[in-house]
Amino acid sequence: MSHEPHDHETEQLPSQGRYSPRAAELVKIFDDRVEDVYRQVREQPFWKTLMDAKTSNETCLKIFREVFLSIYWYQRQTTEAGFHMIGRLPGSEETMLKLLMLHKIEEAGHNGWAFRDYQLLGGSVEYADKIPMSPACFAIAGVWWRMAIAESPFGYIGAEYLFEYLTMRVAQDLVPVFKQRGFKAEGLKFIIDHATEDEKHAKLVRHLISDSVTRYPESEAAMLRCFDYFRQVYPLPVWTEAYERATGITPQWDGDLPWSGLGKPTK
Repeated sequence: MSHEPHDHETEQLPSQGRYSPRAAELVKIFDDRVEDVYRQVREQPFWKTLMDAKTSNETCLKIFREVFLSIYWYQRQTTEAGFHMIGRLPGSEETMLKLLMLHKIEEAGHNGWAFRDYQLLGGSVEYADKIPMSPACFAIAGVWWRMAIAESPFGYIGAEYLFEYLTMRVAQDLVPVFKQRGFKAEGLKFIIDHATEDEKHAKLVRHLISDSVTRYPESEAAMLRCFDYFRQVYPLPVWTEAYERATGITPQWDGDLPWSGLGKPTK
């Protein structure tokens, strides 16, 4: 069952919804950064291919299949690192810890959602489990684990906002495309569900950004740093890699060869 944070829950944070003037400014900075990332997404070949009416449904579904495989590879690592990072918050932050842990517990199941849709779109279970995670996925895992070990735990909130708000923006723009192409929900529910799921999650993280900077002004720098660390490896490298696996336009990746390209089709 989805845990949607109600206003009375976020108001239990010590700031009680009475945020400093800087809070609204900082949320605007984060929103602008996400929009800049999304602008870059829309300039990429994988996005233009998906939006091109001349692209076959088969090619589009292969791209989504490979994106789901990437999520299956990296999300176990980002979830574990995220729990580690949250666990380093001050023990006195009971309400913040509760909200973040409930949210992260829900996110932990999304790895299974992605793997379900990967299989429904024809992905090979043997390939997914046999081949080491791709280089771009490895980079995501590396950034998250380094943040978990070395950064301020408040930085988690900034990095997580890129996950939540960007996924919402992308999913909400893709759902109408699915309808136009006559796609069934089966095999695409990960994206369809996130169009609404992450709207709630983004709202929660905005509250946490606002509360953190109100009570811990020094947390602003860590939240922005971790957002920027993460955006260097997500989403452009991993989605490009998935696109190139789907289309077979690069040398093969089988986990044994020296890195010489971005992808390998999983058919």
